[in-house]
Amino acid sequence: MIDVEKKIAENTLKKLHNKSWEKLSLDDVLDKNLKKQKLINSKLDLLKIINRYVDNQLIQNTKTLESSSTKDMLFEVLMARFDILQENKVSFLKIFEAFKKSPKKILKLFPSFLESMIVTAELAEFNVNGLRGAVRLKGLFIIYLITFYSWIDDKTSSLEKTMNALDKNLDQAEKLSKYLK
Repeated sequence: MIDVEKKIAENTLKKLHNKSWEKLSLDDVLDKNLKKQKLINSKLDLLKIINRYVDNQLIQNTKTLESSSTKDMLFEVLMARFDILQENKVSFLKIFEAFKKSPKKILKLFPSFLESMIVTAELAEFNVNGLRGAVRLKGLFIIYLITFYSWIDDKTSSLEKTMNALDKNLDQAEKLSKYLK
């Protein structure tokens, strides 16, 4: 991720603390120099940059992660992702609320989310290659999505509710995968 994109993502998340996603404009987050560079043409571009920003943070935060069982690796990497979201929870919740009102818009971001799940899988040493991998990737996305809803309601500073939900979801997925072999 280039520094300009990082700056844009951080500025957007900061501005969202005080504004709703609907009221946020490109002018709010881009200075004159950034406007001239034409990196951002729409709020969808902002969301893609924020998504890459989270992925980049995840890569940085998991560099020292030691190899372990698949379930433990997935747990650690997914919790690292939630820890990143937690730093700007107010902003991410505002984005989520905006898209909850208009779910069709989220379809435009699906390729970005899929890329994030691939990054997550790679960091967790979770093979998502081939046909079986495609199914596993979809399963990972579902686990993330279900756990995301627990994260939304998690008011604990340690994300205890999110950790418990993720652990339970990974256990269920592990049991299901045994039946599919």
